[in-house]
Amino acid sequence: MKELIGQIDYTLLDQFALPEEIIEVSKRAIILGVKSVCVLPQHVKLAFDELINTPVLVCSVVSFPDGEATIEAKKAEIVQLIQSGADEIDIVWNYKKINERSYLELELKELSILCKSLKTKRGESVIMKVIVESGLLSIEETVFATLTCIKTGVDFIKTSTGKVEVGAELCKIEKMKELIQENASSLQIKASGGIRTLQQIQSFKPFVHRYGIGYKTVDQLFEGKSANYKSQEY
Repeated sequence: MKELIGQIDYTLLDQFALPEEIIEVSKRAIILGVKSVCVLPQHVKLAFDELINTPVLVCSVVSFPDGEATIEAKKAEIVQLIQSGADEIDIVWNYKKINERSYLELELKELSILCKSLKTKRGESVIMKVIVESGLLSIEETVFATLTCIKTGVDFIKTSTGKVEVGAELCKIEKMKELIQENASSLQIKASGGIRTLQQIQSFKPFVHRYGIGYKTVDQLFEGKSANYKSQEY
């Protein structure tokens, strides 16, 4: 159970979240032992201040949730987020341009080059995740998305923003994993969007490395199961 919790990005992507909510979620994240707290750009500095001396990372989103920002605008947002304290960047690619494949490949190539050139405030490499919104893609388009992530050297392919009707789907995740193995790639998969049950999590487990789940859902799913994990002093 502890290993599973350590693969979760504990998510609060609410523009109306109050500072005390960000602080409380950050404190709870330390107790649970999740991988990261995922917040909107305006909440990154506050989360960073709470988590800086702990193992819990700060994750934030770029061009969320529609992905329509230009490549240059996305670059500027990435730089700002890293300066504010983000360790990981979940970038929404411009999935509405799915038929403009040369553009999408260029987008990921340039953003990947930028991320690899940066260091976090902790002095570590930036982790780049690409949200492809696979629930809106066909299998063939999902193949293209996965191969593009492999080709451009990003760290993770992420299924969804959680803001569209269809989120993480097992059939798409299985296809992603198949392509990753066929290409001997180090690309990892983050399942996100509509994850509400432990049964869903277990079905994805053989294929994914991370889960993006709303913090309230995480608390409900693991209530009591993490009671023996005491908060540590860092």
